Amino acid sequence: MEKRPLIGIMVRKRKQRRKIVKIYHHCKGDLTIQLFAFTPKDIDWENKRIDGGCFKNGQWVTETFRFPDVVYNRCYLKQGKTLQRLETYIGENKCFNSITYFNKWEVYKLLSGTSLKKYLPDTLLYDPQALMKQLKKNRQLILKPCYGFQGKRLYLLELTEDNQFKIYQDMLKPRYILRDEQSFLAKIAELTSGRKYLMQKKINLAKVEGKLADIRLLVQKNRHGVWSVTNGISRIAYYSFFITNCSEKIMEMDTVLSTLFCDEAGKKSATEDIHRIGVAASKALESETGLLGETAIDLAIDEDGRIWIIEINGKIQKSMYHHIEDKVSVDIDSVYKKPLEYAYYLSQQ
Repeated sequence: MEKRPLIGIMVRKRKQRRKIVKIYHHCKGDLTIQLFAFTPKDIDWENKRIDGGCFKNGQWVTETFRFPDVVYNRCYLKQGKTLQRLETYIGENKCFNSITYFNKWEVYKLLSGTSLKKYLPDTLLYDPQALMKQLKKNRQLILKPCYGFQGKRLYLLELTEDNQFKIYQDMLKPRYILRDEQSFLAKIAELTSGRKYLMQKKINLAKVEGKLADIRLLVQKNRHGVWSVTNGISRIAYYSFFITNCSEKIMEMDTVLSTLFCDEAGKKSATEDIHRIGVAASKALESETGLLGETAIDLAIDEDGRIWIIEINGKIQKSMYHHIEDKVSVDIDSVYKKPLEYAYYLSQQ
């Protein structure tokens, strides 16, 4: 009988263990693996055991496990110290996604040194003097935290023709209007609160039904350990919003590209470029962070049909795949199964 590898899914909180194992257990299909979930606090380093939870005969049980053959990290961290320590026991390259909370500035610098540079909006670290210089030049800028997700603490800055400073958050209705540079910079200092921020050129996104749309590309390693695109979806913003994190609906990428590109050749070319960019960006990021199994890449298509890389996410919100409207080609189970296939692949190496 074939030995079934023991795959551990690491999560942040114990109350998450049951839910996440239930989802992945359901989607593992014919994979011959044993699956359990645990938190960093569940690890008994001295005895090389882990308290975790799994499903047996359809029932949730908690028990003590040996150290797993492979660990799939779903605990989002800026540093992977726990997984690095685990690898000293279970072997090198047996834990993946050890770093999943990416520094946007470091990612930008990394990709700027590759062939993907032409797809990156001009980006600088926030500095008051540089901010004013860029704002006077471009009139609008995006200000976003180096560490952030779901569009939180992200601002659109505008310098109007009559020299008013406007700050927008989420909606295309200014939250703050300042009359002079000093007051404006004081407000920015208050909003950033000492955190590191990026200044990024604003992309004029193409619209679907008069609303802004972006592309979220899921890139995962397959059962052969090779990067491939699992799917692409598009978030459609509410009518009065300038970010898609507050989305009115989620659609398949293919549907949106059919709207943005009137001819089949243009749509096919864009799809091929998007897939190529996604795989290349994932490979580049992995070269810096260590072993990865999946990334979610936010892309934008501007009004001229040009593709831009907005950011790369390690904290992948897989729940959004359950809210796709008029789903045709997206296989939700594969979103969950591919990391398990990759874990099985690593267990055989």
